[in-house]
Amino acid sequence: MTTIYLTGAISTEGDNPFAWHEDIIDDERYTEQTFINPYDLNDFGLGDDGIYERPSEVVEPSLAAIEDIDGMLVRWDDDAFLIGTTMEILYARMQDVPVVIWYDGWKDNLSPWLLYTTRARFAERDRALEVLITFAGDDTFL
Repeated sequence: MTTIYLTGAISTEGDNPFAWHEDIIDDERYTEQTFINPYDLNDFGLGDDGIYERPSEVVEPSLAAIEDIDGMLVRWDDDAFLIGTTMEILYARMQDVPVVIWYDGWKDNLSPWLLYTTRARFAERDRALEVLITFAGDDTFL
């Protein structure tokens, strides 16, 4: 089973900041894949001040998870502060894990670092995810 790590901007619409993560996890087209939401890897909540006192409890589970994944999907948003996401992307690249960006903005707005460390970028979520799954060696969508 292919394991995909879901990272990037949280949802700003509605009451659920993890809506896009959950939409993918619950999507019946992706029942053959396993998804990791990095926010589920520890006991901290959004806005929890404890993350600043014990950052290792946030970072180390994510690094360990990235070492065991087959691919990483990044939801990029120009207006979000995604410093942790960029660290996850670089670490995935160092592990030879394919990274695909789901981004509906203008390509020229992306940093050359993002273009270099990722394999592809797509405006449509499902296209990004299906190409990533294929990059990860899963032929479900071929």
